Amino acid sequence: MWIYKPTQLALTIILIQISLLGCNLKTPELAGTEWDLISLDGKVLIEGTAITLNFADEYLGGEMDCNLYGGSPDGGKYRAAGDGTLTLILPLAVTVQLCTEPEGIMEQEAAYIEALMNTTNFRTVDNHLEIDDEDGEIILIFQAK
Repeated sequence: MWIYKPTQLALTIILIQISLLGCNLKTPELAGTEWDLISLDGKVLIEGTAITLNFADEYLGGEMDCNLYGGSPDGGKYRAAGDGTLTLILPLAVTVQLCTEPEGIMEQEAAYIEALMNTTNFRTVDNHLEIDDEDGEIILIFQAK
């Protein structure tokens, strides 16, 4: 039979709550948000193109001008921790359509997917989402929709 004094009981409850907080891997500021890419490796997108990133509770996904990515049990799962760590859980599902216009669109999409798969950290600043690579360099900047 367990007999707790009030102080022991309160401490036990606090420790349980702290351990349960660690189980929540999603950061509320990402789940349910939608973003438009404004910078890819320090460059603006090809004129007339757009890339989006949307965070659901378990999946991320979005649209590139030619292809779609993520957003399903087959790919696009992520973990975002309160310390700013962002991990994409591979594989990342990407549709496979070929587009020839505008010039460079397929290279831009490939560069975006590569950058997305190399994310390590994120932060939100004002109306923007900044994503870093393993070297701490900002590789993607999004603006909130």
